[in-house]
Amino acid sequence: MNDQYALIMTKFPLLLGFTEAGAQMLLDAGEIKEYGPGEVLFNEGDPATSALLLLSGRLEVFVERQGRVLVIREEKPGTIVGELAVLCSSTRSAAVRAAEKSVVLLWSASAFRVLLLRHELLSERVLANALSVLVERERSLVATLLQAQGGRP
Repeated sequence: MNDQYALIMTKFPLLLGFTEAGAQMLLDAGEIKEYGPGEVLFNEGDPATSALLLLSGRLEVFVERQGRVLVIREEKPGTIVGELAVLCSSTRSAAVRAAEKSVVLLWSASAFRVLLLRHELLSERVLANALSVLVERERSLVATLLQAQGGRP
C-alpha cells in the first residue's frame, strides 16, 4: 500500500522531482491514517503536535463563530495541512475535518521539523507554500475590510 502512495506522492506539485524512494522516505517518517466523512482531525486551539499531507479525499478547514460553522477553504490531495502552527509552535488557528473519506500522511511535529531540516527541496517548497498562504490570507483580509468600509481605503 505504501508503494501506491509513494507513486501518487511523486505526482503532487509540492513533491515534483521527488523519486519514489524520496516519497517513501517521507512515508517512513510518518503514519498513514484514514478518516471518515465529518471526522475531525484537529480542533481550533489544539496544540500543534503534527502536520499532515493529504494523500486522498478532501479536507475542510473551518472555524465556529457565533454558533455557525464557517468553512475557510477545502484542501485537495497533495496539500500539507497544519504546517504553520507547527513551524510557529502555536495552537491551531482553525479546525480540520474530512469532507469525504480521506487518507493522510501524519508527521509528528518533531518528525516534520527534522524532514524540513534535512531535505532542502522539501523545506523550500513547504516554506514557499506557507508564505503564499499567508500573503493570500492578508489580501483576503484587506479586501474584506475594504468591503466592510464601503470600498473606502
